[in-house]
Amino acid sequence: MWLGLRLAMFHKLLFLIALFLLASISWAEVELKVAYDTDIQFPYYLGQSSEVPKDKPGSVVELVKLLETKVEGLKVSLVRYPWKRCLVKLREGQVDSIFNSSFKEERQAFGRYPTRHGVLDSRRRITTISYYFYKKKDSNFSWDGQQVSNPLAIIGAPLGFSIVDDLKRMNLEVVQTHATLSNLQKLMRGMISVVALQEVTADYYVKNFGQFKDLVKVKPPLKTKPYFLMISHQFSEKHPELSEKIWDAVGELRQEKLAKLTEKYFQ
Repeated sequence: MWLGLRLAMFHKLLFLIALFLLASISWAEVELKVAYDTDIQFPYYLGQSSEVPKDKPGSVVELVKLLETKVEGLKVSLVRYPWKRCLVKLREGQVDSIFNSSFKEERQAFGRYPTRHGVLDSRRRITTISYYFYKKKDSNFSWDGQQVSNPLAIIGAPLGFSIVDDLKRMNLEVVQTHATLSNLQKLMRGMISVVALQEVTADYYVKNFGQFKDLVKVKPPLKTKPYFLMISHQFSEKHPELSEKIWDAVGELRQEKLAKLTEKYFQ
């Protein structure tokens, strides 16, 4: 009888050890497939293509890869698509995460943002970005922080970006074009009156490309928003605790590393 009891306990112990090992293996093999835009968002991500640059890919790209050092057992892989396709692939579960994404109510159908007690948790954001209007030097367009001087102006903006809805709520006419560069080129050709763009990206083009030297930034900022790493519903439902750890790590890395990572892109 005692022998049978001991054997039963031994088998149960083996079973528990096997379960522990399986859990450990599955944890160690968790991959987070992360997508981001093919456009440049200097200094956060560089290279206007579907390739992920090996050398100086951008400070936020580097930050996202550093999640592997913060979250035990996590393997990060990176892919690039046009922004609207990033959102679709997130919704379909074809990628697990995307960045940099500002908050839009309707985007919650595509994936999840970090929250705390049901409220958006900006402490776990990746970064903060401001939108500005950009115009030609000889343009009389102005913005006082509340309204524009010419409500009939045709505003260019990046396709699928959150600023489009903000502009439409101001009853402004918006023409969407995929890339920041394309929007700036349309402005130079006189196809639109002014553009609404993320400061980090537009400033990069204005300062580094001679064709845009006659463009000026219109102050004050149009909008300033926190930007996040979104996680797919499919991944967060399968790995709820891991998802929270990832968002925690994003906030920690932003505070600890982002400024230093960004610094070298301005040297």
